[in-house]
Amino acid sequence: MSAISAGVPGEPGRRNSASRTTPAEIDEHLATLGVLPSFDLALDATITPQTFARSQPVAPSAVSVGPLPRIALSGAPHATGDALADLEILSVLGEGGMGRVHLARQRSLGREVAIKMLKDEVQDAHASEMLRAEATIMGRLEHPNVVPVHAVGLDDQGRLVLVMKRIDGAPWRDLMRDPEHPRWQALAPERSDRLDAHLGVLVQVCNALELAHQRGIVHRDIKPENVLLGAHGEVYLADWGIALWTEGAEGNDLVGTPAYMAPEMVVGVRAKIDARTDVFLLGATLHELLVGTPPNHGPTLHATLVAAMEPAPPMYDASVPTELATIARRAMSRDSADRFASALELRRAIDEVRNHKGSIALTRVARAQLDALAHGAAATDRELTECRFALTSALREWPGNAEAKQLLGACLRIATRHEIAREGAAAARALLDEIDGGDAALEAEVAALEVRARARDAELDRLRAIDADSDISVGFGARVGMFLTLVTLGIGLTVVVFWQSGEDGSHLGSWDIVRFGGVVFGAFLALMIPFGRTLLANAIGRRISLLFGLSTGGLFVHRVIAALHDVPAATTLSMDLVLLGVVALAAGTVIPRATWSALPVPFAIAACFLYPNRVPVIFSAGILSVLFALMILGVIELRARRPAAPAGSADRRPSRADDTRST
Repeated sequence: MSAISAGVPGEPGRRNSASRTTPAEIDEHLATLGVLPSFDLALDATITPQTFARSQPVAPSAVSVGPLPRIALSGAPHATGDALADLEILSVLGEGGMGRVHLARQRSLGREVAIKMLKDEVQDAHASEMLRAEATIMGRLEHPNVVPVHAVGLDDQGRLVLVMKRIDGAPWRDLMRDPEHPRWQALAPERSDRLDAHLGVLVQVCNALELAHQRGIVHRDIKPENVLLGAHGEVYLADWGIALWTEGAEGNDLVGTPAYMAPEMVVGVRAKIDARTDVFLLGATLHELLVGTPPNHGPTLHATLVAAMEPAPPMYDASVPTELATIARRAMSRDSADRFASALELRRAIDEVRNHKGSIALTRVARAQLDALAHGAAATDRELTECRFALTSALREWPGNAEAKQLLGACLRIATRHEIAREGAAAARALLDEIDGGDAALEAEVAALEVRARARDAELDRLRAIDADSDISVGFGARVGMFLTLVTLGIGLTVVVFWQSGEDGSHLGSWDIVRFGGVVFGAFLALMIPFGRTLLANAIGRRISLLFGLSTGGLFVHRVIAALHDVPAATTLSMDLVLLGVVALAAGTVIPRATWSALPVPFAIAACFLYPNRVPVIFSAGILSVLFALMILGVIELRARRPAAPAGSADRRPSRADDTRST
């Protein structure tokens, strides 16, 4: 027994999975099994006990059956001369390393059957035991995916004959290598369904193996060449010639196909072979489906067996669906304890992938988008939204889609950085909160962005407050109403002046104009009661109202003082014009253009000196001119402060979100 097959102390036949075998130990072990570096053998050919002329006994349970009956044959190359022979050999269907399969006609039932017999050069007791064990195994596995056995017996020359159902099948490998193979019409007419069709075949192989494992049988030679696909989509796992009955299995042998072998198969200790060995072979077959080649590679048989004994975890590119790559890696774990526990468990994993094709397709679309972003493509709102939608839809269809969860996290991180780059604090925080488990680095960046955003928002609020306080449009209608009321009152008072004093106003007394001033000031105060809240809503409104109050109240107080000092009415009105001009100039501090409203005042004052007998009329005309000028200049100021909206768009004030994005 080699150092490898001896195992670790205290665990016979088991090698420590954490250890690695040295090249010298592997060479010694393979030499013990008869494999020398110079030995030449096709890597996809099955190694049998006869390959290295090493005779190994078949497990007793495999041959514990009754005596074999005689089977009469006729037809070349094994003619018996018995005209009543039920089986007539017609031709050769195929052959392997040990046996040859013939096409025969079963006369009694009028049907064609397949007959498997040993080649002449391997007719010995051991080979016959193996063929009989294969027949017994297949006979006990009554399953839709196992070729039915009709009979087993001896011909008239004592040769073992295995009679089976004739399968008009094509090896699975032929379809894998030929996309135009006619059998595709039965399996998957649409090219887009090819991978799913392959997985469907693998699932049926798993079904056959689950029954075999339940009955203590390990196939040991699962590969696409040993799977036959019928004309109507039937799937058969064939070639049970090196299958092992695990109950009471003893001894060492190196059997199987090197390109697919599990590590324990190279070790060769039968006690180490179990259902998980077939799980590895199923994973190796899945690997070939995904990449086109078996997992074990090497220029020679020796090199390939070395690779099989110390396998590296397989690597897959982005074209391979991640879920299937994960299944293949687990199935081909170096340590059998890390593999799927059974063919049934592996089949369920594949079924889960097949049942969620839509989710997987969406995930692949999102992965392609993220790969493009990872290679320098600029992230856009549309791409990120599409990616998030695809991944959330994939997870909605299949919550267990691990790749979609991982990619969604990556997408959210990219989207968060995208928002950070354009100072979108609220959007960045919302995206960060969606990341499962969070992200400490992004959390720090978003927190810093939020600090900057709060400072910016505070500044924007301050600027908006200033803008709102200087918005002349606030209360503009109320001011126009007050203006019209005061103008109407002014016109009425002018009429009274003409009526009481005549054209020259010579009979107008000082207390008459006091009463007129009181009426105007009282009117202003009365109008502030219904309109005050609107007129005093912002700073500019309060300043304008203050000017109105100062002008009307100031004129009233000035007239009272003048009347008390017996100042003539004409003189008082002339001085009122001076006061009115000062107020008009002061209005320029509130509305810059309002300064121009003082322009009529100097002319009115000059007119008063030139036409002293017309002072009341001149005063009335002057004050009305100032008021009209203020109104016109206020309208101009209002239009200047409100920019016209673009054509086809609604006029609106900018929101905080707009300010945030624009900065």
